Amino acid sequence: MLIIDFLKSKIFLRNLLVFIIVFSVLIFAGLKFLKVYTHHGESLSVPDFKGSTIEEVEKICKEKNLRYEVIDSVYVPDARYFTVVEQNPKPFSKVKRKRKIYLTICSDTPPRVKLPDIIDVTLRQAVSILQSYGLKLGELEYVPDIGKNLVLKVKKDGRILNPGDYVSKGSKIDLVLGDGLSSEKVAVIDVRGLTYDEAVFALSGIGLNVGAVILSQPVKDTSVCVVYKQYPEPSDVMLPQGDAVDIWLSPPDKLPQPEPK
Repeated sequence: MLIIDFLKSKIFLRNLLVFIIVFSVLIFAGLKFLKVYTHHGESLSVPDFKGSTIEEVEKICKEKNLRYEVIDSVYVPDARYFTVVEQNPKPFSKVKRKRKIYLTICSDTPPRVKLPDIIDVTLRQAVSILQSYGLKLGELEYVPDIGKNLVLKVKKDGRILNPGDYVSKGSKIDLVLGDGLSSEKVAVIDVRGLTYDEAVFALSGIGLNVGAVILSQPVKDTSVCVVYKQYPEPSDVMLPQGDAVDIWLSPPDKLPQPEPK
């Protein structure tokens, strides 16, 4: 009975009410503190670091209250050395403050690959094989030989290469081809609207080289740029095999306006 009377007393009820109020205030204050401390409900958009140097990344991370860590380096042709080529989380992902962004940067040392055996292979086959090894087509040189468009020699920087020689991935490989013992000329084709790689492939298919490459503006990767002008223009002009066509390149979303005739 004494306990029941005490529980019904004003003193107990008053103390219970005070306890409930104090406890509620503490819970509310604790939740408020956690929300502020953890930035609950707040998020940042991850910047696009691709193409940025580490110095640029560090500056942006300080401004955005983010952290970063370089976890790997890979060689990427046409990318600037020591710039970001991959990141995790991806650009524009939503993250909390102080989130660590993991970066992969471009190495300045390309891996080396063995030169495939493309002697006595047709030009078209040789180009496909070189590309499968991560190599690029360089200059074409035609010499008198019965084997028309067959690879007779392989060169790099004027030096003759043999199958199995090691070269850096992404290197330009020059080919010496047979002309079929003729002085055949070919019509200039239209490569406008093609990407740089597509233009090189198309011109090499008829025995022509890419000559001067003029950029409308500085770019990081010419392989995705589009040809918007060429010289000679596609016409009745005939060029000896091995001659070159100059091309003008631009990013596909920033093509210059056609010149008035």
